[in-house]
Parts: sequence; C-alpha cells; structure tokens
Amino acid sequence: QLVTGAAVGRAQSSTDVPDRFRLEVGGFRVESDSKLTLHRNGVSNTVDFEDDLALDGNSTRGYVEGCWRVGRKHLLSLSYQRLNRETADVTLDRTINWGGTTFPVGVRASAFTHSNYFSGAYRFAVYRGDRFEIGPALGLGYVRMSGGIDATGNAGEASRDLTVSASTGSPTGDLGAYLHWWPARRVLVRSEAPYILVKPGDSEASVTDAKAAVLWHPAPRFAVGLQYTYTKF
Repeated sequence: QLVTGAAVGRAQSSTDVPDRFRLEVGGFRVESDSKLTLHRNGVSNTVDFEDDLALDGNSTRGYVEGCWRVGRKHLLSLSYQRLNRETADVTLDRTINWGGTTFPVGVRASAFTHSNYFSGAYRFAVYRGDRFEIGPALGLGYVRMSGGIDATGNAGEASRDLTVSASTGSPTGDLGAYLHWWPARRVLVRSEAPYILVKPGDSEASVTDAKAAVLWHPAPRFAVGLQYTYTKF
C-alpha cells in the first residue's frame, strides 16, 4: 500500500512529527483469495472465485483513515476500505454448484465480489515514552460483503440464463494491540493486530486486520509511506 498523510498539532520533544490529528489516504495492491460458501434451501456449496471463475486475484483497494489524539495516552481513529472485483465472461470447463444452483460445463459465466469495511478504534498507551508507545486497541466496525455468479449459454440442453447472488452485513467488535515507534525525528513506524469476532443471531462474522507501516515526513505536516496489511473476512 502507498500512503500519503497530513498531520497537525504539537509534536513530542524527540520528533518533528505532529500527531494531534492525522489524515491518511492510500491505495493497496491486493492479492485476494475468495472462497465463498452460500447456504440456500438447505444446500451449502463453496466456490473458489479465483480458481473456478477466473476472478483476478490481483486488484487494488482504496483506504482512508483519520486519527485524533485526545490525550497523551489516548488515541481515536476512524477508517474505511473497499474492494470491488468483477470478471469478464469465461466458459466453464467443469460443473459448479453454488447455493443449490448448478452451472453446467460450457455455459458462459461471470462473477463479482464486493466488500466494504468501516471501523473505529480506541487505543490506550500502557507505556508511552519519547520515542515509543504500546498498548491495547479496542474497536467497533461494520463489514458488508456480496458475491454473485451470472451465466448464460447452451450446455447440451436448452439455452438458459442463471443468476445467483447474495449479500451479508454485520457489526463487528475487535480486541488487539498496537505500537508506535519514532526511530528518527521524521519517521513513524507502527503496527497493529486486532482480531474481530461477532455472532449476531445464528450467523458469525470475523475479521483479522493486521497491519504494519513506515511513514516518512519530508515536511512536518505531510507524510508518504508504505504499509503491509493482512485482512481476512
């Protein structure tokens, strides 16, 4: 992920990086693995959208996050990320079953997956020194996902159109840990590893959203950097 950011406020004495308010915008290069299980009419089938439907595993994802240090040891943040992917038509070379619907060999099929994730977090610095802080992170969020398969064609029988799609959304809560490290006056290194699990009703939603980033401030109020993120919905 490439990250650009703006920061305002008073810096610590050991750094030129202000951290009262921060706004970051970035773009990820994403390697995705999408195995979607659809439960419908008492039938449950899993389809690998990359292997079975040629959904490109490499794509891009947008990201924005705002942070506000409300006290020396207290930090709040809000973030949003989305990932929408679609395939061109491919001819199926094997039969696919998804949610009780059969897509036979020879039909032309396309697929899509969409995900949107909103989250907010509170971080408390159990330890905060001039160049390092570490502590627990608590958060709430909402994840929305959808996927679908469209097919049309003649597979040794009457021509027909088949469409199956589904979507789901759920609030999430997370618990994890974070650290911030200022190894130089204009460099910020940070990482975070929360795990999110929620079971609304008879369903279950979990999100793992670990990240590590290095940001350099060529000017005190402007930063560029790189970030690695592992996200599992």
